[in-house]
Amino acid sequence: MRRLVLLRGCPAVGKSTWIKENGLQQYTLSADEIRLLFQSPDLNINGKYHITPKNDGRVWQLLFELLESRMERGEFTIVDATHSKQSMISRYKSLAQKYRYRVHVVDFSDVDIETILKRNKLRPEHKHVPESAIYNIYERMTTERVPKWVDVIKPDEFSEAIKYTPRCLDDYKKIHVFGDIHGCNTVLQKYLNGGINQDEFYIFVGDLVDRGIENAELIKFMIEIKDLKNVVILEGNHDRYIKAYGDDEEVRSNTFTQKTKPELDASGIDKSDIRQLARRFNQLSYFTFNGNEYIVTHGGISTMPETLTFVATTQLINGVGDYSDDIDHEFSKNTKGKNIVQIHGHRNMFRLPVLASERSYNLEGQVERGGHLRVVTIDSDGIQTHEIKNDVFKEPEQKEVPYYSDHMSVEDFVKNLDAHDYVQEKKLHDNISSFNFTKSAFRRKKWDDVNVKARGLFINTSTNEIVSRSYNKFFNIGERTETRMHHLVDTMKFPVSVYDKANGYLGTVGYDSASDSLVFTSKSLTSKSDDKFATWVEELFYETFDHKKKQFIKDFLKSGNSSLVFEVIKAEKDPHIIEYHKDELILLDIVKRQMSYEKCDYLLVKSLAHTLGIRCKKKVATFYNWTDFYRWYLEVSNDYSIKEEGYVIEDVSGFMTKLKLPYYNFWKHMRGIKHKIGNKHEHLVNTSGLYTPLHNKFFAWAKNQDRDYLKSSSIIQLRNDFYKSLNKSIANIK
Repeated sequence: MRRLVLLRGCPAVGKSTWIKENGLQQYTLSADEIRLLFQSPDLNINGKYHITPKNDGRVWQLLFELLESRMERGEFTIVDATHSKQSMISRYKSLAQKYRYRVHVVDFSDVDIETILKRNKLRPEHKHVPESAIYNIYERMTTERVPKWVDVIKPDEFSEAIKYTPRCLDDYKKIHVFGDIHGCNTVLQKYLNGGINQDEFYIFVGDLVDRGIENAELIKFMIEIKDLKNVVILEGNHDRYIKAYGDDEEVRSNTFTQKTKPELDASGIDKSDIRQLARRFNQLSYFTFNGNEYIVTHGGISTMPETLTFVATTQLINGVGDYSDDIDHEFSKNTKGKNIVQIHGHRNMFRLPVLASERSYNLEGQVERGGHLRVVTIDSDGIQTHEIKNDVFKEPEQKEVPYYSDHMSVEDFVKNLDAHDYVQEKKLHDNISSFNFTKSAFRRKKWDDVNVKARGLFINTSTNEIVSRSYNKFFNIGERTETRMHHLVDTMKFPVSVYDKANGYLGTVGYDSASDSLVFTSKSLTSKSDDKFATWVEELFYETFDHKKKQFIKDFLKSGNSSLVFEVIKAEKDPHIIEYHKDELILLDIVKRQMSYEKCDYLLVKSLAHTLGIRCKKKVATFYNWTDFYRWYLEVSNDYSIKEEGYVIEDVSGFMTKLKLPYYNFWKHMRGIKHKIGNKHEHLVNTSGLYTPLHNKFFAWAKNQDRDYLKSSSIIQLRNDFYKSLNKSIANIK
């Protein structure tokens, strides 16, 4: 927080000791320590080592550079130096004014000279200061006064002086806390319905301007109310541009310069009023009301620290952690059992409700996009939440997207596939070709409406019939822009279904009318291509179903113009990460053999699996709103106890994405490590990625194993042997 503390006193008076005793080293810039960075102790004429003052020009230049870097971020900082001259203290004034800092001087001048001289003799040799120099400094401090613009305190007054205590608002009938406004004045006035009431208190969390289209009107209103004793305006990350604009400084923000600045320029608002408004901005609001504590910031914090003063202003404004962090969840977790309520704005990537988590209220409601102005009110009845729809906003420009029709002919689509740089065709048998995205598309992440369909797509190029097809290519959460959580929150259509994901490989069974036969496939090959994976699909098919069921399936695929998509489990011949104990086909979906991607309802999949006597994918959850889905996502994506590969997530419009679970990801990582060790490439292992004890234990264990054993064993076998070894070691210790 914006507090600068200057220590004032003779060398050996006890300043550095006081810093250590109060645990303040990490907040301190010490002139002596910087001197030692420039030059180690020098041998002087008296045959003693001492800290040389020869580099003091550079020392103080660096100290002030470091200090300004901290002050730019609004960090609490202590400067440990003698500060005996008034001119030395005055050097800080311009920085304090520029960054709106309050300055304290902790005065050690009441320590008598005899005590100081005794302490000087007890210091390490290199820290000894000539007694003549101490006398000079001591005398100077008795005659030089501290400038009046600083707050002088004694060491024992420090804790109380920097303590940030809550303000009691019990004298007010109601408290209003407003979320980000972003230049949306109409919706604010709609809520206020007549203005500010003197017996009520009003807190604005910041981001007054940008993005909206009523910035000038909003600023005029804020200027009108800025001096009211019952109004507090916090500084948001966009509000620094208000100060810069008022001071005629360059603003590095396209949004402000292209939208907000022209509005303010045309409004005729006096820049002196804008400067006065910026000076009223607060870093936070911390108060009590009816026996409860509340902390209001713009960006949100992760806990309630013992000393708020030590929190940097940039963290109060921008929020603790990353913009994508669920700060409400973290705050609730970290303050469990405490009587403190957080209210903030700024970030809400996951569109959480106003009461985003226990005792944490999120007031970011996308008001500038036609969303809601969020307000929390607190009165004798408790906390109430409000959302007021904003109807005055600019509609976003619609970007043109390439047109592609799912209903073009198969013949035309094949031409598109053949001409595509990231699609490869394999000519197989019986005029059947497979079309798949290339390795380059996967490696370079080159995806579009054409090559996402080229995944397990088999076409008879003579009859122009799709004989088998799987899913369009879909991606893990976070793998592409459209599957990142902050994008899903706006695009996912509810209800959303979640299915378990078995850990085998994908196989399909289709139908070719030209040969009146079933087609067994995996990836880009069929069983007739002598591909072992496709052959296993066919073998399992014939092992699993009797003649009657085989004929039923053939008739079903022929009449329904569809193909069956299976997860293929070969427990011994094709082990992956998750351990299985038998071979089987697990029915995933029934996909139409047509240009437009379409699959049958899950109820039909379940019914067919029941008829055939096999397992099908399991629906594990259905979510009807984003909040419930997001909370589930947070829980399972951090749950190492779920020993499955993950889940397939599908919304009501057919959009699909995948979530891989921690257990699977961990052992997939270990599989890569065992390959490197087995091939004598353990030096290529990025040990910084071994961030848990289990990572390091497995790595150490694997390095001690026979390399041929590592190369020939699956990660499942290695995992089982590793745990046996681990359990044996524990038993020996006991």
